[in-house]
Amino acid sequence: MTRTAHWGTYSATPSGLSIGSSTGAITLGTSTAGTYTVTYSIAAGGGCSALSTTASVVIGTAPSATISYAGSPYCTSGGTATVTRTGSTGGTYSATPSGLSISSSTGAITLGTSTAGTYTVTYSIAVSGGCSALSTTASVVIGTAPSATISYAGSPYCTSGGTATVTRTGSTGGTYSATPSGLSISSSTGAITLGTSTAGTYTVTYSIAASGGCSALSTTASVVIGTAPSATISYAGSPYCTSGGTATVTRTGSTGGTYSATPSGLSISSSTGAITLGTSTAGSYTVTYSIA
Repeated sequence: MTRTAHWGTYSATPSGLSIGSSTGAITLGTSTAGTYTVTYSIAAGGGCSALSTTASVVIGTAPSATISYAGSPYCTSGGTATVTRTGSTGGTYSATPSGLSISSSTGAITLGTSTAGTYTVTYSIAVSGGCSALSTTASVVIGTAPSATISYAGSPYCTSGGTATVTRTGSTGGTYSATPSGLSISSSTGAITLGTSTAGTYTVTYSIAASGGCSALSTTASVVIGTAPSATISYAGSPYCTSGGTATVTRTGSTGGTYSATPSGLSISSSTGAITLGTSTAGSYTVTYSIA
């Protein structure tokens, strides 16, 4: 405070201002924020009347705040992340780098429209009431929601050998498994070894673990593996005679095939393999049993 003349004392109303009565100096750190009237008074003396003069003093509260996002890391799969703020109100929120959809007034983050990444959120209070500006920060991490599909385009397959490969679109880093047991599948690549797999219908699951604030993902595909056909045939009574009767086949193994003969001239049933001898032409024939 600047004073001209001498011998006065200083006082302030209301209470709460730490002021030196002789110097008028104000100790800000021990004063309460508020608006004060400081009075400088000189008592009557030497035939002169008393004097008092005033000045207004305003003291603001120094801002203090912390912010945090307790749910971090979050995921871009949607929803809203809310901030926890302690301390002074009235600030604004911002984030670096760009890509975070954040409300400047509330600090709420719209996850679905934010880009995955690591951000620094700053809460700022401007200079006010004689107090300096304040800024405090918090880190926010947003992960990308996993998305994937798998398929086995060659299904159904056969146990006769080879490898069935998976077609995967979307997120990498998952593992493959199959139910029920019996499918020889690589957990890392999804490749199926057909020759060591048991024939059957399987559900293959591609799984990505929860990470970076995002939930786990699993997607499935059906795989069918058939048994490789195996069969032998024989005609135990050969050679036969055209004098009549029927020659029957002995088949072991897979059913459902058809019979044929070369060269032409053999009267053979395509479904049973039975040969009608009386209508067949004498000769040597090769009978073939075929499964499609």
